[in-house]
Amino acid sequence: MISSSQPTRLGALVLASLSALPSVAAHGQIKGVLANGVYTDGPNIYWDADPVNEQTAIRKMYQAASPSYVLPQDFSDDSKMACETAAGAPQIVTVSAGSQMRIDWVGATGELENKPGTGNVPPGQYPWVHAMGTVASYISHCTNDDCSTTDPSQSSWIKLALFGIDKTETISNDLRETMQNKPEEYYPTAGTSGLWGMARFVEAGSSWTVTIPEGLTDGQYILRQELGAVHNPWNAQDDTSGTQLYIGCIQMQVTDGGTVELPEGTKAGSLYETDGAFARYNVYDDNGQSFVDPGPTIWTSPALKKREVHERWNHTSAGGDWEEYEAGSWFERRMMKVKRSVSHATGMKH
Repeated sequence: MISSSQPTRLGALVLASLSALPSVAAHGQIKGVLANGVYTDGPNIYWDADPVNEQTAIRKMYQAASPSYVLPQDFSDDSKMACETAAGAPQIVTVSAGSQMRIDWVGATGELENKPGTGNVPPGQYPWVHAMGTVASYISHCTNDDCSTTDPSQSSWIKLALFGIDKTETISNDLRETMQNKPEEYYPTAGTSGLWGMARFVEAGSSWTVTIPEGLTDGQYILRQELGAVHNPWNAQDDTSGTQLYIGCIQMQVTDGGTVELPEGTKAGSLYETDGAFARYNVYDDNGQSFVDPGPTIWTSPALKKREVHERWNHTSAGGDWEEYEAGSWFERRMMKVKRSVSHATGMKH
């Protein structure tokens, strides 16, 4: 089990700045990432002179005076939808192909601080405040293999993972009780199954783990991590309503890879329709029952597919039954992991 180092002094400065500005219209940002055993802090969006801003590989999600999320009317904006118009970060995270990167987020307000069901959040750090919505991961290859100068509005994005709503699971009783009016009641309502990706994310201490594609060619890439909150349904008379997208971009150097190249992807402004089902989804009317995963199809590395075939062959060659293998809990867990590219690692600390 990988664990990060204790919060740095610079990281503490970031959190102190967040705490000192509760009136800012923000719900949070990426606090930092853990890759190859090394923790990298996110930027301080409130104080440009903070030294951490020269040491981060995470692009600023937004400026202190700017909206902290993208609304449906801007879903067609390639720049806002790529990295919230963020400029390049000065550093880069090194991560091995086929390994996992943990992404920690921090809430900007304290509604859920020290509340049951919010996971292992470090003292003094606010959990994410919403529990209804999607968690998605996209990747693009940096232009000229240089992320610091790449314009992500021109990038081609490949979807690695999406957790929308799992109708075989449900939210924990602790988090359901916590979310009652703090800040909104959780839907699907009690007695109806449905676990949102964002609820899983909050339960995991406001952290998410992404698998970097196995066999991916070495080089520089941007990982686009997206939270899609659905707690404020679209209203034609309210231009602040609709699905809220919180988008963070992490610059990374992929190493120990192979020969797998990313296929042609989708420009950021074409991922979701401005007036589509995702933009206008009403969780309260639907109670989470008819939600359809939005956006492009999830891509799986050919190297991973090849390894899955070898594992199946090894199983059957050893006398195992093919149908039993495909129906087995191991296979189901493995394929679910591939689909979501996430790891809900109990006890994993920030």
